Amino acid sequence: MSAWVACVLAIALALGMAALLAEQACRLLRLPTRACWLAAMAMSALLPFAVPRLPRVQILAQPLAALAIADRLQVAPLSAAASPLPAVLPAVAPALSLALSLGMLAYLAQASMRLQRRARGWRRLQIGGLDVLLAPAVGPAVFGWWRPRVVLPEWLGVRATRERNLALAHERSHLQARDPQLLAASLLLLAAMPWCLPMWWQLRRLRCAIEVDCDRRVLRAGGDLVDYCETLIELGQYRGAQRGLMAAVSQPQSLLERRIRIMSARPLPFSRSAAIACTTLAATLATCAVAVAAELAPPLPVAPKAPHAAVAPRAAMAPHAPAMAPPPPAAPAPPHPHARANADAADPAATALEDAKREAEEAQERADEAKADAEAAEESALEAKRDAEQQAVEAQAAKHEAEVAAVEATARKQDAENAARALHAPATN
Repeated sequence: MSAWVACVLAIALALGMAALLAEQACRLLRLPTRACWLAAMAMSALLPFAVPRLPRVQILAQPLAALAIADRLQVAPLSAAASPLPAVLPAVAPALSLALSLGMLAYLAQASMRLQRRARGWRRLQIGGLDVLLAPAVGPAVFGWWRPRVVLPEWLGVRATRERNLALAHERSHLQARDPQLLAASLLLLAAMPWCLPMWWQLRRLRCAIEVDCDRRVLRAGGDLVDYCETLIELGQYRGAQRGLMAAVSQPQSLLERRIRIMSARPLPFSRSAAIACTTLAATLATCAVAVAAELAPPLPVAPKAPHAAVAPRAAMAPHAPAMAPPPPAAPAPPHPHARANADAADPAATALEDAKREAEEAQERADEAKADAEAAEESALEAKRDAEQQAVEAQAAKHEAEVAAVEATARKQDAENAARALHAPATN
């Protein structure tokens, strides 16, 4: 049981790292990123049950033999006396896992029903052709798995402002993309193995990817970047209840800062090359994780075969037959001609593995250099932006001084004209 748990944790962690690389590739190409984490969660929950039934990967046999790893990996299962765990733990572990899953499902069902009961007292309103619920301290968010609805706080729903319009656009995008159903599916996958800590991290990254994809859709639909970021900052201070069951605008500050940073990032000239490198590394990591897990997974118990029938009855059918002399001992078989060829093929396989490892390291170095260049470019852009803002402030101050000087000049001119009229008036009299 401990070997299977270790296999599950290793698979989930490796798939999470692969999803992280795939998310970076999709972000460089301006593509949705939520599918990466949903696939990672689905594979993390399903592969551990399918890995023991998968055939052993023969492609890894020669590299593992060349690196002398196969002998180290083939560890005999520990006996009950030699195991450091109590002998009763393997027997109660399945029951404990089932109890945790049922407990999480019960908690989700109770939270959903409690939220539905609270929603009965909320006021209904129709804004922009969309049915909206106004709640005292919940929202903006979308709740409900089968029939999702939008809920807004009362302070935001009673006034027609750009914040409300952008919040409604955000929640409408969640509805169109079926994000509540996606969140429900991820929670059910997590309930299958709630003790798997890497899956909780994958769920957190999935929620972030859902919000980032929604932000991208809102901006592509014509939303202004500055107004949208200001709305997120303002709404981020109001964290409603039941955030775990909702797709909401308000999020923790760390996630909000990450979303704003992603929206403000500009495309880089080498985005396609970096995306290809990240995709290759992600596919390689996921494939190697599944293959090594298939090698390390404990095999399924095999039922013992029935012994073959003895040859005695055939001898009994011919009692008068002469006794046959025992056959001479068989000569030792000559070595198979392909054995030496397989041994010789280990060195090229090891060389190929080293070359692949070196290429992966070089690709990682190139990705790090590209990331450093991107950070330097971002810093330069921020400095240029600060300089422009400083120049704008100085220009505004100069403009204000010019206006003040113009007003003073106008006042002096008016005083001069009044003095001239005063001097001209006595002369006329």
